[in-house]
Amino acid sequence: MTRLLCAGALAVAAVVLALPSQVPTLAADTPESPRVKATREKMLPAKLKLDIDKKMLRAIITDDLPAAVKEATMLTLRIEPAPGAGVTLTSSFELKGEMTLEQALNKLCEDKAWGWYVNVAKPGDQKDGAIFLTTNSKERGYKEGTGSGAGKEVAKKDEPKAKGKEKEKEVAKKDEPKSPDGERAAADLLTKARIQNNLNQADRAKATLNEIIEKYPDTKAAADAKKLLEKIGK
Repeated sequence: MTRLLCAGALAVAAVVLALPSQVPTLAADTPESPRVKATREKMLPAKLKLDIDKKMLRAIITDDLPAAVKEATMLTLRIEPAPGAGVTLTSSFELKGEMTLEQALNKLCEDKAWGWYVNVAKPGDQKDGAIFLTTNSKERGYKEGTGSGAGKEVAKKDEPKAKGKEKEKEVAKKDEPKSPDGERAAADLLTKARIQNNLNQADRAKATLNEIIEKYPDTKAAADAKKLLEKIGK
């Protein structure tokens, strides 16, 4: 009996040791909460009038930018370094003139080769919808490996290398079913195109918009892509 009890205790200990030490993050395909959507759709494109002259990052992200966003949208913005990212809060920056929140964040990150993304957390989490600053320069709006960031590598792999691949694209377009996944993929590409346009990357924005129209012609994002394409100019 004693041997059996000892064996059972060892088995339980082995299971406990095998459990992950950290709480798992949300899956990349988790639907975005209203708070995350408000950050992406209302706060990031909000026009801000800034007059920040060589001020430390800590004051900019805790006072200046949240106050400007509050004035423009009546929404509460939360910006902070991502946990363990090593972002230096004592660095000084200058932000002057009229710009969107998205453009302001990009300016903060460009000189330091930093990145930023909208945090997607569990429902009710205080940091859901917050903006996290990181030392990963690849991150712009989405955490690397999620959202439109994940779609970049797929787009590169699927890009045709010869004219002969055009027929395959047409077949794929006809066979592609209209589904929630298609709507989401198209919406992610549309967000990517808007970011590219705001960064004055007109050619890249046009290419992304045309990709939406070709791959997801029956989605709402495709209709919006056509309108944006007309504004940019074909």
